[in-house]
Amino acid sequence: MRDTDSALGRLSLQAKPITLKDLARLHGHACDGLVISWIELHAALKELFPQGVVDRTDLRVLSKNGPCWVDAAAWMTGARVNHGTLVLDNTVGNGFILEQVSTGHAIRVGLRPGVFPAELADRERSIRARRAQGEEVRPEEIDSAEALASSLSRSMLNTPPDQAVEMERLRDFTFPAESASPLAPRGDIINRDVARTPH
Repeated sequence: MRDTDSALGRLSLQAKPITLKDLARLHGHACDGLVISWIELHAALKELFPQGVVDRTDLRVLSKNGPCWVDAAAWMTGARVNHGTLVLDNTVGNGFILEQVSTGHAIRVGLRPGVFPAELADRERSIRARRAQGEEVRPEEIDSAEALASSLSRSMLNTPPDQAVEMERLRDFTFPAESASPLAPRGDIINRDVARTPH
């Protein structure tokens, strides 16, 4: 990755690595959403910057308003809501649209159909819906969902990206001026006080 060297902004002569471990520290935890975002964004960035060094001063990103997706987009691309380079729109789904500003090249990236397990999707949906209604969720249910999510993360990290994600180059893409979905509840803290299952 390349950024500027200072607040006054000359492009750095040196590139620096950014790792998934760094991203997990920033986000607060490693989870399936973070791993999916990492893999999707990494694949799209390789497509936009085939020479291997990503210029984070030359990117705009459209993302859904979810903690994992927004944190990954900001960390990996340098895009920011307050600068109009990270726009939030839930219609983009569990993927991203990235635009290289200097060239106007835009890519939509997302998971291939069937990669995200239906069982995990159903469990996450059920837990979120019940929590939104103020209903209790048993610790064992969270354990089970977390185990499925961890299994997905391991699988994704050991699968060639072209088998997990699909990309589409967009023609005549117009980057939105503002976020269609600027506010959203934080879904990754809804179970913070649920007891843990004794081991």
